[in-house]
Parts: sequence; C-alpha cells; structure tokens
Amino acid sequence: MAAQRKTKAYHRFKQRCDYYETDLELCDLLVRDFIKMADSDGPVAAALGSSKSKHPKLGQKNTKRTREVRGGHLRATLQASFVKDLYEDFIEFLAETMARAAQKGIDPNRFAGNMKLEIKATDLLAAGSWDGVVTIISQKVFRALEGERKTTELIKKAATRLGLKIDQAIIDAAMPYLDARHMLVHQDGRADELYSRKHKSVVVKNGKIVLDSTFTAKARDTIDALARAIDQEIIGARLVKPEHMHP
Repeated sequence: MAAQRKTKAYHRFKQRCDYYETDLELCDLLVRDFIKMADSDGPVAAALGSSKSKHPKLGQKNTKRTREVRGGHLRATLQASFVKDLYEDFIEFLAETMARAAQKGIDPNRFAGNMKLEIKATDLLAAGSWDGVVTIISQKVFRALEGERKTTELIKKAATRLGLKIDQAIIDAAMPYLDARHMLVHQDGRADELYSRKHKSVVVKNGKIVLDSTFTAKARDTIDALARAIDQEIIGARLVKPEHMHP
C-alpha cells in the first residue's frame, strides 16, 4: 500500500509527537530502574553517584518509598508536559495549515468573512512578499478565532473557513485530551464539573485527571487522528502548494 501523502505541517507535528513519546518511554525506563535500586543509609543523591551538597533536593534517605514518590512525580510531570505540548503543537499545526491554504488561494469571503482585523502598515511592508502578507492576515484570523477560548469551536470554525468536512466523531474523540490542557495549566490537573460531565470516559481520582500511560497514549492517538484528518482534507481540496508538501 502506498504511503499516505502529507503536508510538511503535519509531518512536523508528527515528528514532535514522536520526540515526546521517546521522552516518556525513556522516563518510564529510568524511573522503573530508579525505584528498583537497593535501599541505603545515605541520601538518594549519594545512591545516584552524587552528593547532598550538589543535589540538595535529593537529600532524603534512600528508601523505596522515597524513590517511588520522586520517580512518580517525575513521570507525572513529564506526562502532564506531554499533554500540554501536544495541544500547543496541534494548535500550531492548525494555524500553519490555515496560512498555507490562504497562500495557495482560497475564497476570501469564506476565509475572512466580515471579520475586521487591525494590521499595521509597517507589518505589511515588512512582510516582504505576497505570501508574507497573506500569512500575517491568516495569523490574525486564526488568533481571532482562538480568542473564543473553546477549542472545539476553534476547530469547527477553522474547518468552516477552509471549507473542510471533518468527521465529528474524530473531533469528539480528541476533545477530552485537548480540553485537558486547560485543566493542567489553570487548575493543576483538577477536573471541574463541566470537564467531568463532558468527558465521562476520563478517569478522575481525588478530583484530578489520572495522567498515566493509557491517558497519554489515547491523547496521542486521537489528536494525531484529528490532525491527520484535517491534513487529508486540505490535500484533497488542493489547498496546499507543492513546496509545502512533505516529499
């Protein structure tokens, strides 16, 4: 079977996802071996070949419980970072996709509509080319859409302005993980009533979203599926220049 064609924007998004997953796998192995270390009377820092003076935050006695707490916190921190970075990179992919489509040529009435944008003449003059001007306008349009602060509406309106038809089931599957970013950034992972009601499939323990390998795997799979669906629609609609396609 021939490989599916993809844009450079999607290829870059997928590469970043791969890097993040590599980090998670490495962390998992390191934490696993860290927890398995033998107990000792000295601090954790010494057990790792350092000293309390050089790494004072690792000055606790080297016990299995200490290692479980420290290792678990490291893993959870990286998993939270993975979800937040996944969101940011998806938004960047969507913004770049809109800009490339605008550069290719798209119905301006559908793309911008009656939206009023404030653009400085100096910015337009500094753009250097028509593609540069179009990119500035596209970025302004995207930021205006993003200002609504509802990711699902941002996706739907971006698709409408591009004339894309994205399967609603694909969008719905990704939303628990895209919406999780807000919970992680603004509420330290605590799932509010609205989030819990909308995304009943997400496991919540003691009021917080459970960030484990299952959650991060589903986040990767569903958000990637959404980005891929958008990418295939863009390609199918011929809204990308040849130079913006991945070879």
